Amino acid sequence: MEATEKRLVVILADISGYTKFMVENQMSAVHGQQYITLLIETLLREVDIPLHLQEIEGDALFLYAEDPGSDDQWEQVLAQVRFKLMRFFDAFYEGVVLANDASPCKCAICKNAGDLALKIIVHSGTAVFHTIGGFNKVSGSDVILAHRLLKNSVPNDEYLLMTDTAYADVGNKMDGQFVQGSESCDGFGTVNTYVRNMGEVKEHQRDSLYQLSPSALALRAEGYVASNMLGMFPAMTEQLRQSIHHVSLMRRIGFVFKFILTAPMMAMLYVVAAPRRLLSNRANREHASVRQTGPA
Repeated sequence: MEATEKRLVVILADISGYTKFMVENQMSAVHGQQYITLLIETLLREVDIPLHLQEIEGDALFLYAEDPGSDDQWEQVLAQVRFKLMRFFDAFYEGVVLANDASPCKCAICKNAGDLALKIIVHSGTAVFHTIGGFNKVSGSDVILAHRLLKNSVPNDEYLLMTDTAYADVGNKMDGQFVQGSESCDGFGTVNTYVRNMGEVKEHQRDSLYQLSPSALALRAEGYVASNMLGMFPAMTEQLRQSIHHVSLMRRIGFVFKFILTAPMMAMLYVVAAPRRLLSNRANREHASVRQTGPA
């Protein structure tokens, strides 16, 4: 493919908050690997036209949407990007709430699953589209700038950050309050930004979860358990192949045997405990709501 320059929107969806919990022990590392894989897959399910996945960069997704060639088509792409940005937050926090509220496990990552957060960086500009080794690539200063903005001065980890060009293209037609600010980026100087805090999305997803009927809630728990069990052995394999910290060969072998022996018991625990936890939480919320709305 001949190199061409086009307008595009660069989107970087970055998951934060799990690494500090994965270093406690190997089981935490395995569960951390499971959670991050499930959450990345949740985000990937939302990636379709006009979005393209350029690369999975550790715990972040590098996405872009390109100009189809006309102003009318470009406006349609931008409208779809607006919708997709909100879907990313909704889908991500739906997964976080379910993992945090349903898991009976007491390891570090499971106890703190609710601290996992999503931040999304959006920048609008131009890039060079070209092919290297049969893979389509986008590159250029605007792609670099978007990546530089992953390190910024926003004081929380649940936000949507747009540059002024992205805000002009996408953000100014979105709901919610954006706060204007600026960042200093090496090689780019001062970059004007617009930031929307997305912390309310998590509680909205929790409210939506517990509005389900008891049978639907139990079914959601069973789906969570099935995904957890399917992801357990790939996560264990990944941690043994590339552990987050050095573990001796004998300890790795011992962990594998321990894992195989305890896996059936863990599966049974999840099957029974996960639906029970969600249904108990639902009942507690209903009782709390009755107390708040009852007569003084």
